[in-house]
This record gives sequence, C-alpha cells and structure tokens, in this order.
Amino acid sequence: MPYIYFAENSDIVEIKPSKLTNAGDGLFATKSIKKDEFICWYSGVYLSKDFIENGYYESDYLFQPRGRNKLVIDASDPNSCYGRYINDSLSKMKKNSDFESYADTHSAAIIATKNIRKGSEIYISYGNNFWREPRLYNKLSVADKQHVDNDDT
Repeated sequence: MPYIYFAENSDIVEIKPSKLTNAGDGLFATKSIKKDEFICWYSGVYLSKDFIENGYYESDYLFQPRGRNKLVIDASDPNSCYGRYINDSLSKMKKNSDFESYADTHSAAIIATKNIRKGSEIYISYGNNFWREPRLYNKLSVADKQHVDNDDT
C-alpha cells in the first residue's frame, strides 16, 4: 500500500498503548470530550469494494462509508489517521464513539456517543461481522466469542 502522510493534528487525542490485552496501541482523550463532539477522522487509501469482495485485498482497517457502495477506506498505514487506533473492547458499556459517514466527501469521522473523560481510552464497535471473520474469531477468548455469537449489533 502507498505511504500516506500523517497530516492530521489533534489536541483532543493521543496514541498510547491500549488498556486492552494484546490490542497494541489505542486512542486516548487528552481533554474531556462531550457527547456528539468530533474526535478525529477515519481516512486512508480508497479501494474498490469489488476489489475487496473478490479477495484481491485484505486488511483489518477497512471501513465502507454509508451511501458509497463502491468505495472502501483502508487505514492500515500507521500514518493514515488517528481513527485507525481506536479499539473495539467488545463491551457495549465501554463503547464511547461511533463512525459518521459523509457521502459527499467519501469520508468518515469518529464522533463521541457519550462524554469521555480526559485520559480515557476511546472505544468503538467494529461490528460483529468483523469479529466473525475466522482468522479473528479463532483468536478471541471464550467470553468474547459468546459476546459476538449472542449479539446482533
């Protein structure tokens, strides 16, 4: 994948080791964030949905903005955006952000779904279809597998 220049600046978030076991880095609030406030962008390289569906490309950082049936954003490059560092805790209680798509600009943002305290890790749901991918599902704990299997969100 081509290199992307990390041009996004933020005084709202920072990248640090996640509090989740084996999750790598995570995204943390550097100040209090209010519900419905913009957190950061989710951006990267645009790929054809057909290209991915036909098995020519695989990435754990794919996001398809709503309203754009042909394009998918791949943020696998560590320099693509802050949004790529948000982890899924597999807990509805911890989830404090969500994706918001903008069809007219082929882009997506991360928006707070509840108030987030300074220093808190920011979590989002990747969706259970993401976790049902066999190469990911097989790495989950028994409790996380039960969550994915019993939750249709």
